[in-house]
Amino acid sequence: MGEFRIVIDTREQTPWSFPPEISVEIGTLKTGDYALAGDDAFAIERKSKDDFLGTVSTGWGRFCRELNRMEAAGFPAKPVIVECDFSAFCFSERNGEIIPPDHEHYKLTPQFVMKRIGQLTARGAAVIFAGNPEFASALALAILKERHEALNQ
Repeated sequence: MGEFRIVIDTREQTPWSFPPEISVEIGTLKTGDYALAGDDAFAIERKSKDDFLGTVSTGWGRFCRELNRMEAAGFPAKPVIVECDFSAFCFSERNGEIIPPDHEHYKLTPQFVMKRIGQLTARGAAVIFAGNPEFASALALAILKERHEALNQ
């Protein structure tokens, strides 16, 4: 595989930032949001909290088609990095009072979200809750470095 270079899909509106020593280019990816240049069999899906909730509800069919494309391309893994903590999808308690989750999709129950995560996992997707965009980009970089090493062995 050659030089370590990250390709960010052109549809990313506010891309993650990476350290200045990391070579980055904008390009069109067939699937996913972040990949290595020259690697058509691996990509990372990036999801904000609300984007992930939309994906597991109204966008489920579209995302399943994306997983199908990944499977057809022989992806060895399908990482989905979510830019929040899992607790954002569950009901929380403040001062002894149970309140709904803090997101626009308040009708999605924690049980429904967990079921969808189970379905994604059964299809080979690794749903990773990174906490915030900064941790998510650092995790994506670590995953892409491991992929690069694996391709260069």
